[in-house]
Amino acid sequence: MSELNIVEKVIALEAVDLLKNLNPDQLSRIATIAKETKYPPEKVVIEADQTLDALYVVLDGAVQINRNGELLHVARQNEVLGSWALFDPEPMHVEAKTLEDTKLLRIAREDFYDLLSDNMEITASIFSTLVKRFRQLVEQ
Repeated sequence: MSELNIVEKVIALEAVDLLKNLNPDQLSRIATIAKETKYPPEKVVIEADQTLDALYVVLDGAVQINRNGELLHVARQNEVLGSWALFDPEPMHVEAKTLEDTKLLRIAREDFYDLLSDNMEITASIFSTLVKRFRQLVEQ
């Protein structure tokens, strides 16, 4: 598997619900801080009850998400793991473990905050998306 270029990273980031309202230029700025990581089968990516400091986008492979040993979901290409991690340092009570050779795109919280501090339009768009999500939950 070869390293992704910026355009390929942007395409992967377009699938992230939190980033869906960003334009290609804004996504390319996020793509510059996104790092590819590769994991073998049976590797724990997210440990239950541990603080998570990054969001992950599944590029290739599969990641099993469990809570207390119970299978919740199998994340595959373009699905996101740990979207809460960019804004909430509290741990989740789930474990994510690869099922096969898996390639992920990792966005570290610290890098993300540095990017947001210099790009108010990205910050505004992301907060708008979060508020819309919250509003949908309240109105249900």
